[in-house]
Amino acid sequence: MRLLSALLPATCAFALVIEPTAGHLRDSVALSNIHRPSVFSWLRKQSSILTSTEEGSEDADFAAWLSTQSALSFEGILANIGPDGANVAGQNVKPGVVVASPSREHPNYFYHWVRDGAITMRALVDEYEMSGNTSVKAIIDAYVDNVRSTQWTSNPSGQVGRGGLGEPKFEVDGRAFVGTWGRPQRDGPALRAITLISYMRALQRRGASIDSLHYLYDLIKPDLEYTSKFWASPGFDLWEEQEGLHFFTAMVQYKALLLGEQVSSDFSDQGAGRWYHIQANGVKQFLLSFWDDERGYLVETLATARSGLDAALLLGAIHGGSETVFPMHSDMIIASLQALVADMRVRYPVNEQDLYDSNDGPVAVGIGRYPEDVYSGGDLINSELGNPWFLCTATVAHTLYGLVESLALSNTGLMISNLTADFYLPFLSRTIEPDYYDFSATAAWSRSATILGFKPGSRETEQVISNIFHYADGFLKIVRKHSDGEGNMSEQFDRQTGFMRGARQLTWSFESVLGAIKMRERAVEAIEKRRAFYKRF
Repeated sequence: MRLLSALLPATCAFALVIEPTAGHLRDSVALSNIHRPSVFSWLRKQSSILTSTEEGSEDADFAAWLSTQSALSFEGILANIGPDGANVAGQNVKPGVVVASPSREHPNYFYHWVRDGAITMRALVDEYEMSGNTSVKAIIDAYVDNVRSTQWTSNPSGQVGRGGLGEPKFEVDGRAFVGTWGRPQRDGPALRAITLISYMRALQRRGASIDSLHYLYDLIKPDLEYTSKFWASPGFDLWEEQEGLHFFTAMVQYKALLLGEQVSSDFSDQGAGRWYHIQANGVKQFLLSFWDDERGYLVETLATARSGLDAALLLGAIHGGSETVFPMHSDMIIASLQALVADMRVRYPVNEQDLYDSNDGPVAVGIGRYPEDVYSGGDLINSELGNPWFLCTATVAHTLYGLVESLALSNTGLMISNLTADFYLPFLSRTIEPDYYDFSATAAWSRSATILGFKPGSRETEQVISNIFHYADGFLKIVRKHSDGEGNMSEQFDRQTGFMRGARQLTWSFESVLGAIKMRERAVEAIEKRRAFYKRF
């Protein structure tokens, strides 16, 4: 391990000394109890870190692109939903069916995937909850009707109650897909339950009575039952390539069961609630087995010959994370992100061109699915070379914005552990002279030990928050560079040239970029709240 003393000199009035054995702050001070006007006045004079993030970092073109792309991504999603979406109208697409892509060859993605549909529809639920748009509600209701029929469609995975809910995809007219495929995939029912529960809550907040929503619970419960009974059984991963036990799948299963425990009580289904509670605790413990202490990051699939690094780890935190189990800001997620980005930085030649520098800190790059990827998006010529993906690149941005939001809303300052030192230290100025503890010099070294900390409101904490925010922006700038001028995004962009390739107008690409932009808005809001707080001093 690198010694911190080799990186950072030794004194700063605003740093915290960390107790190496206890792992908590010495003389910690709650954010709301700090009353040191002279300190904060000094900070404002010495640094621009308390300046608005929007004013201090954004060029007009990028700000305009964010606004435009958000709208275009939403339009791109709607264009792929039957029956009247611009890309699918007149092609016998059933109402409420989410088509993965209009592409019908090299590759053929003209199907409804349960996973993609649930993730996409969750974005529409969020839009409906925010705006109350009745047109959006009509699309969600059509999706609900499609779920009702899909759940009862016999398929190669079985029937309802006999494994059929693990079927990964269907024809766009609602018929079962009967071709050879990687089945079962056990994340779909969990994701669908999460989306339907979210829709139920949105309707409640808009005045619907719980009794009027029993029709949703009738659809949610079969997916929860499947999830509760099959979470420990192997299946194929979200990339549909490896059979086994997967982090992403377990994460969304855990979230579904947590939500299921709550929603079952609303319908006086206490027995189901107790069962979901027991199973959720089992999944929670199981999730810990995905941590590889020797490698220093999470692995996506247990007992695999691969490295284990995978963008699916971050997707798991986004779609299945909770405050208690692998949220986006957790040290294990951030360490895994760091390892994934470090690999991708040197893996794809196109990344040598994409040098979006975050204040001389880490450089954002295009991100692929996992290091060993050889899928080229249906290209028959270069069929054994993987590429960066739009959704994976946006997923890194989304995760980093989630970290920024958490740091900005925290009242405990910045805590750096052995596990996250490689991630955080590059965001600190080389001229800063913090007081630190070099834990590598002790016999009790562990990855989780906190080795460096800064009080909330310190110059170092605010600098790190700002720099991570700019770093996250870099990943969206990669997306902007490789998408076209009309906001369209394929599945991938070429590892050499950067041109789009693979399935065109991929629904999940639109959803992931939209989600990252929305998470960015939350991060900005959190930063502005923090800025307003410190301006009081």
